[in-house]
Amino acid sequence: MAVTIKDIAALAGVSRGTVDRALHGRGGVNPEVRDRILALAQQMGYRPSRPARQLAIQKQKLKLGIICRTDIKGFWSDLLVGVDDIAAELEQYGVTVLRRYFNYFSPEEQIALIDELVQEGISGLVIVPINHEAIRQKLQEVEGQGITVVVMNSELEGFQPFCYVSSDYVKGGRTAAGLLHLLSRGQHINLAVLQGTSVMMSHRQRYEGFMSELKALGTDYSMVSYLEITSDPVFAYRQAKGLLEQHPEIDAVFTVAGSVGSVCRAIKDLGLQDKLLHISFDLTESSAPRLQEGSLTAAIGQEAYRQGYLPLKILFDYFSCGIHPETRCILTRNEIFIRQNAL
Repeated sequence: MAVTIKDIAALAGVSRGTVDRALHGRGGVNPEVRDRILALAQQMGYRPSRPARQLAIQKQKLKLGIICRTDIKGFWSDLLVGVDDIAAELEQYGVTVLRRYFNYFSPEEQIALIDELVQEGISGLVIVPINHEAIRQKLQEVEGQGITVVVMNSELEGFQPFCYVSSDYVKGGRTAAGLLHLLSRGQHINLAVLQGTSVMMSHRQRYEGFMSELKALGTDYSMVSYLEITSDPVFAYRQAKGLLEQHPEIDAVFTVAGSVGSVCRAIKDLGLQDKLLHISFDLTESSAPRLQEGSLTAAIGQEAYRQGYLPLKILFDYFSCGIHPETRCILTRNEIFIRQNAL
């Protein structure tokens, strides 16, 4: 006989409503109680009825929200292809995906976007969170309203989402350091680090991984400049070009995040393609030609498409079939691209 929510509730000593909220990530359940319910469900072999749940999804007109960044030809545009594809698939089941985008790293802006989606009646939210206490409090409030939250691309300190889908940024930073160490062939490096924004955990983690690995490898380097570079392509170009003109001794650049294309353009315009090493992230429509021309030495990919596709798929599987992800932290692969394999 199939195990039911009633069976789990009886064994756990809680109400059926509590079991239902725990199984479907709708918040309002003590974390210890939730974990106990999920463990019991697994032990008892609980399997929700797929047809019944999919029919319920169609009847209730499920709405899922997503909040992320956007750009024209970079990482986020590749990620949004994954979002578009899964949204088209979910439309067949009557699921509506509501998209919101942020351009600036403002907690107030992001909170306003969250509030918009909550007012629209979403059941699940995918978000690239700014690492700020106000965002953490807002997402905890959202979970308390029964909305399931999946965090995508960058962590939020002190917040445990239903699932986290991203890249291993510490490992990505370590990989960048390893590449730089190998490519420098034991020679002294005059290094410039172009950091993204400190309000994104992913940028901080890359930098921390990079610096720790340089130390572990014993790389011979001098830190000529550490500069927080903007994501605005015009201003980022001016920043990069001005830095390289001011410090002609720089022979290695690590672009943690930001406008990589602008940094590459500055390197090319100054004729430095063959004079310095430049390591950054993501093989995109704009960065692939940079590898060929030499303004980018190597790029570390992080499966942008998969990062866009998986979070909404996880939420749908959850609401339609009661399927929990195998792990609460899903990390995409790091891939190394150089001129020879980026064609």
